[in-house]
Amino acid sequence: MTEPNPHPTEPELIRVADGVAIAATLVGDGPVVLLNGGLGMPAAVWPFTGIPDALTAAGFSVITYSARGLKPSSAPPAPYTVPQMADDAIAVLDHFGVHEAIVAGYSMGCYVTQALVSQWHGRVLGVAMMAGLRSSAIGEIVNEMELGLIDRLGDLPEAVTVFEQLMTTLTPDQLVDDDAVRTWRKLLTSGDTSWAGADGLRGQLSASQSWMLAKEPTPERLAAITAPTLVLSYEHDVFFPPAGGRAAAEHLPDVEFHELDGQAHGGVMLDPQRRAMSMLTAFCTRVRGGAAAD
Repeated sequence: MTEPNPHPTEPELIRVADGVAIAATLVGDGPVVLLNGGLGMPAAVWPFTGIPDALTAAGFSVITYSARGLKPSSAPPAPYTVPQMADDAIAVLDHFGVHEAIVAGYSMGCYVTQALVSQWHGRVLGVAMMAGLRSSAIGEIVNEMELGLIDRLGDLPEAVTVFEQLMTTLTPDQLVDDDAVRTWRKLLTSGDTSWAGADGLRGQLSASQSWMLAKEPTPERLAAITAPTLVLSYEHDVFFPPAGGRAAAEHLPDVEFHELDGQAHGGVMLDPQRRAMSMLTAFCTRVRGGAAAD
């Protein structure tokens, strides 16, 4: 495996296909955990979850990357597919010489995680899916709305994306707190876009929509995930409601399911208790212990 850099300054640009480069970073020392981010989530967001630092402190190497469509990776022409995005992640693993790993995803990154397990020839030591095992009708409707607006207007108005992020990311208590809503609106409208080009948003939305319309994940796909699996759902997540996640988790052969109260879809980042960070780190440590005993 490529020697990890404990203090990287810039991600590596890895050519994964013709005209497509993925920006990725490997840090830490030990068994590898690959983190697949959600729709529109560049690698720079992961540190806000506390997960990379917790994992490296626990003796793991961590790979984060910005999926196709996001800066500083490439934004090839849309549409994209989830299996295609999984192939990008596999190319990143290959670049770093990784032959076995724990694979974790958040939100749409769970779709990529599921497809990667089906497509990768390496050894999957464990699988973790946070706020993203199975989507809802609301998720399909939001994707359909956003793709329709892009087709009609050529882009997605900022007011639409801000409203959607506020309504799905914040908790019910935060949504009725005017000061909290105004603060988050200001945060969401400051800074540059994370998209690498006009095709980035359209491409990732189309990948998400095609996955959901195909009724993925199918019971067969889930039953084929034989590695130990951690599933985390949040009480107020309208995109990935706990009931749907619990029902889907029943098809996983070796699963640990947790419903975390008090949080919505943004719980991985906003939960003051950092439960996802703690539970993922504990899960990876258990999986590593089991692998060492094999």
